[in-house]
Amino acid sequence: MTHSKARSASTGSGFKAAVWRVVRTVILLLILLLVASIGLVIGRGSPEAEPSASELALSEGTQAAQALAETAAFLEDAAPPAGPDYAALAGMLRLHAIALHPGASSPEPTPSAFAAAPSSTPASPSASPGTPTPTDLLSGLRNSYTGAFEAAAVVDAGPARVLASAATAQWLRSRTLAASLGEEPPAIPVPEIQYDDDAPTCPPETTLTAVSGLAGARTAVLAEQRAAYAYEVVAARSADPAQLLQRMAQHEAAAAVGSAVLTRHCVAEPLPAAAYALDKVFLADPGPALRDLEESLVGTYADLVGMSGRGPLRDWALRQLVGTAQYSFESADSVPAGGEPEAFPGINPDQYPQLSGPGS
Repeated sequence: MTHSKARSASTGSGFKAAVWRVVRTVILLLILLLVASIGLVIGRGSPEAEPSASELALSEGTQAAQALAETAAFLEDAAPPAGPDYAALAGMLRLHAIALHPGASSPEPTPSAFAAAPSSTPASPSASPGTPTPTDLLSGLRNSYTGAFEAAAVVDAGPARVLASAATAQWLRSRTLAASLGEEPPAIPVPEIQYDDDAPTCPPETTLTAVSGLAGARTAVLAEQRAAYAYEVVAARSADPAQLLQRMAQHEAAAAVGSAVLTRHCVAEPLPAAAYALDKVFLADPGPALRDLEESLVGTYADLVGMSGRGPLRDWALRQLVGTAQYSFESADSVPAGGEPEAFPGINPDQYPQLSGPGS
């Protein structure tokens, strides 16, 4: 009888212990599920910050430049000695990749430009499948500078400046490459600014602080007026003034558009002076002076891109940056040593490679 009771008690206590272990396990599982669900809620409530439009544009520019640099380097190894200078192009594109992504010492490798942006033009019969060709490089450059110009019109001012400068250099190189391939050089990829005839109603007095970049716009308009005067003076002393007068008219037209931008913002346009001081060195040898004048205008417009908000003012600065850089490079007396355009037109080379960001 006593043994029977002992066995019954032992059985009961074992059963209770087993039940408690099950209950404890269930409780632990519920606690773990609760902790996991809290973690998910916290994670969902605190997402990582999404990259800005400027960061995305810089990243895309970096990847495109790096891929194109790899393609140009490949073509340099395969090209005949008398062909285009792919090595110089690859070097410029590597600078672009670094400048557009200054936080990384070495941009991550990307697929080749041929794979990223294949051309619709068939490869030459001698090229094996998947091998990039000069036409593919030209197509990749076109995609790269087009995207960079589009981004430069809308992103923050600092990144817009370096994107626009890099895109200008890529466009100039693409024109040289197209000519060497017997193709039509691409036209300026930035549209001209058009205005209607109705001027806004403006108060009698206005300030320059109302819209960012307006002081820079006045500086650019004054620079265009001085340039037009300088060309007019040189043309008057030239036996063949046709090209000089044509360039004078282009500077006058640029000043008129810049003045229209200011008028749109109710800022008085700077009136041209009757004459501007020209030193004896300029009058004795105007060629180098005109070249310096054009190069300084490239810097003026690159700076204006970097200090203006999105809209007509920046659009005008972009168009003028590209057009002035083209004239500065392609005019007979202003091709730099080596016959290659600068890597960053309008930006001081001492600033390489830290060229992006608000302080650029």
